[in-house]
Amino acid sequence: MANGGRPKGGGGGDHPKVDISLLQTFHLVARTGSFSAASRELNITYQSASNHVRRLEQMYGQHLIESEKGARNVKLTPQGKALHDSLGGELDTILSRIAVLLHDVRSVLRVGVPQALFHHFFPEVLKRFRAEAPDIELSFFERDTILERMMVDGALDAAVSERSFSQAAITQHLLGAYHLALIYPRGWTESDLDDTQLGFFAQRPFITYEAGQTIRVRAAEFLASRFGAPPRVSTTSSGSTSLAQLVEAGLGYAIVPQWSTPRDHPDIRRIVLRDMEPVRVYFAHTAFLGTNGFIRLLHGCCQQAMASALRA
Repeated sequence: MANGGRPKGGGGGDHPKVDISLLQTFHLVARTGSFSAASRELNITYQSASNHVRRLEQMYGQHLIESEKGARNVKLTPQGKALHDSLGGELDTILSRIAVLLHDVRSVLRVGVPQALFHHFFPEVLKRFRAEAPDIELSFFERDTILERMMVDGALDAAVSERSFSQAAITQHLLGAYHLALIYPRGWTESDLDDTQLGFFAQRPFITYEAGQTIRVRAAEFLASRFGAPPRVSTTSSGSTSLAQLVEAGLGYAIVPQWSTPRDHPDIRRIVLRDMEPVRVYFAHTAFLGTNGFIRLLHGCCQQAMASALRA
């Protein structure tokens, strides 16, 4: 095996000089399985992405990528897989750290939050944060399914999420958990139903979140287990406020966070689903920003503002 599968370099303890952009391109090609997808993400040409990988192969002394003529996707050679497996997690951390260091966290703090959590909790979170840090700009991204990837890519400094991330480059702290509730139009029944009567909803229109959102996935699995068949999805929307408005208009039922709809709502009845596993909420930040004063302040403000609602 040429060079024993190691990058070429000088002898006597010299280390080869590797352009990190070559590793980044290889990493994205390996992750996406496509030169086209990697080039779009990096905002470079297809040919540039291909050249980056070829240069890395020359330095490494091995073929790292296999591609058949006319095929859209590529695959790693055994040597390419070994290289990617050895540096994948560490490279994510390095690239994330570089992106964050290039971004001045002293002037703008970039935070990702699912829409429902932002609308319900963050006016109070922001009020507490502003009392201690009036000058820093907070830039919020109302997202759900892509928060983990945004953090790994260095596009966020912190996030509040209902998902447990699996990246060594990200540190998460549990803020608490909440129950989900099934809400339905008050006019559908003369009195409140309970969680033993969920069959009532089996053939009725289900209003839920966009595909991939945490609550939609969990709600669909729960209802299917109770109905013996998937719920009949009629309408999707991105936020709990929108879902509640559609339920209020009599268009169907929904499953939303318990805290998003009051028990005494004049037009909506509510069943708290205590048999469903509570939804955990995490505060996340890039691992090496753990000692940053603004990150720690934001974490504390989230704990204070959200504690009473996250006690499931």
